[in-house]
Parts: sequence; C-alpha cells; structure tokens
Amino acid sequence: MKYLIFDFDGVLADTYEARLEVIGKMDGQSRQEVIAARDGYFDKSTHTRDLNLSEQTLKDMKVWYKQYGINLMNRGFNLFSDFIKEIGKISDVKLAVVSSGSNVYVRPKLEDCGLRFTHILGFEDHHSKEEKVERICKDWEVDLKKVYFFTDSISDFMELKNILDPNRIYGCAWGYQGYEKLLPVFKKNNILNNFSDIHKALE
Repeated sequence: MKYLIFDFDGVLADTYEARLEVIGKMDGQSRQEVIAARDGYFDKSTHTRDLNLSEQTLKDMKVWYKQYGINLMNRGFNLFSDFIKEIGKISDVKLAVVSSGSNVYVRPKLEDCGLRFTHILGFEDHHSKEEKVERICKDWEVDLKKVYFFTDSISDFMELKNILDPNRIYGCAWGYQGYEKLLPVFKKNNILNNFSDIHKALE
C-alpha cells in the first residue's frame, strides 16, 4: 500500500492566474504586488502550528479564506487533468489532500475528478498542515515516515520535514514557485518536472 498526500493549489489545481486576479481585486493590489507577497508567503508559511495564532487572527483568516474561495470559484479554474490521470494509474494506494485553501473551492472541484480521496482537509479543518497530516496518518494507521507528500512550495517542505521523511516530500515544478525556486531546498530527484514523474518517485 502506498500513502500519498497532495497539496491542492499548484499541484492538483491550476489556480495561479485566478489567484493573482482574485487577490488583486480583494486586497486592492497590483499583479506585481500580489506576486511579491506570494513569494514571501511560500518561502515561509504564515500558519504553522508553532506560531500560536490568536483566536481573533484565526477568525479573521477564516473569513478572508472563505471569501477568497467563493471569489475563486466564481472566477473559475481548472485541475491539472493530466496529473490527475497519472495519479489514477497508481494501484494499491490511499490518497488525501491537505490544503491551506478553503474547503469552499477545494472540495467541490475534486468531487468529480475521478480520484477517491479519504480526506480533503482545508483551512477550516486546521490552519496547520502538520496537524492535518498527522490526523490523516492516524486515521490511516500508518507511520508518518511512510507517507509521500507532494507540494509546490518551500514553505510546505519547511513545515513538514520534521514530521515526514524529507526524502518523501516532492516538489512539483508546474506549481506556483517553479523549478528554480524549489531547487535550493529540494534535491533534483525530488522535483517532478513532468506529471508522469510521480511513478519514478514511488519506485
């Protein structure tokens, strides 16, 4: 049995352009301002569990993420359907999704994608990806070190490298940060350049 957990935005879903547009309108920022803020956000996560966010901060973040999710769904975006197909070729596997995004847009988009996820956990489930990954592994009754995690950001690697096997955390070059930004943190063999590279990762 293989155990795979995926980030959503930039890994399973092509939300990059939609995100730039939506955040630009919501926060009154130019495209370049949104891109600059994105780089800072994905280099270092703003919602790891050791940050001890206040209840009010979390409440405000949930409100923002929900509205962002609604706006993103209204704007529209696609899944990386060819990557979904490659995942569908993997046998004897358990799949889950852990996202910092809102369930408002993550769950509906995955309902009819053809894959069966045991868990789809968004920001509303917990702000920390560590907590969500640990919850999934507990439900799966599997050791954390046996899980593969697929992301497109340095921040996910930094957040999860102490609880997962770092050699089983893979960066997806088609995501938000891209190959060059991932390279200083990820080993070359731990960056997927093509959708089909997932099969090599699991060998």
